[in-house]
Amino acid sequence: MAGIYADFDESIPRYGCTHCSNCNSLFGASLCKVKNRGCCFYFPKFTLVDIHNMCQSMEGLQVLFKIIINPGTEIYRYYIHAKGYFDEKGYNKYICEKHYTIDGYVNSCFINYMNELSSVERLHEIQDQTIFFRSCAFVKEGYGCTIPSKYRTYICNLFLCSEVVDSIKHFKSYENYIKERDSYMRWLNWENENLKHLLRDNSLNLIDNLDHIIKLFHELPLEVYEFPKLEPIESEENLSPNI
Repeated sequence: MAGIYADFDESIPRYGCTHCSNCNSLFGASLCKVKNRGCCFYFPKFTLVDIHNMCQSMEGLQVLFKIIINPGTEIYRYYIHAKGYFDEKGYNKYICEKHYTIDGYVNSCFINYMNELSSVERLHEIQDQTIFFRSCAFVKEGYGCTIPSKYRTYICNLFLCSEVVDSIKHFKSYENYIKERDSYMRWLNWENENLKHLLRDNSLNLIDNLDHIIKLFHELPLEVYEFPKLEPIESEENLSPNI
């Protein structure tokens, strides 16, 4: 049985799944050195809204500093991209040896792994197969994300893998999860554009004026989105535990 729920870290919403600790999702398969990293293959892009939120407290500023000093972090004019680990050599070997089809891939251990997950046929649906060789810079193996939920990106907080979605999409209440997520994302985009205009009007950007922006954002009141409480969804469908 898989349960889906929405909870909050202060005012920031997060979708959770009770089955994550026994993940069998294709998105959770890892061929990089960080084996037990779940679906944390994404390299997060922190928007101006995220940065504004971090600048409101000392805890948030410590998180922002952690993001900035990450070796793979790249600062752009209006967002920060925190790149993590990517086994490029392993990925190139994987692509070369399998010739873009799983049938030609010589690593029998990986084929056995995917067979046990009943995922070989679904592998062809994944266009970007670098995900198997990537890991977020802030995930700790066997623990999860080391950044508090209230400072994560909305993608990290509201992601649901396709296997979980397939098990709950027939519930009418699932529509509420999608509708509210879409509304929240539109609001975030609106707020981000407002902050971008503010910086442009003052000839500021994150590359050249990071310290100035941190001070500005610290003094700028934070807009709070009232994300509604959603009823949990419990599916009777069993999701096989990971190997």
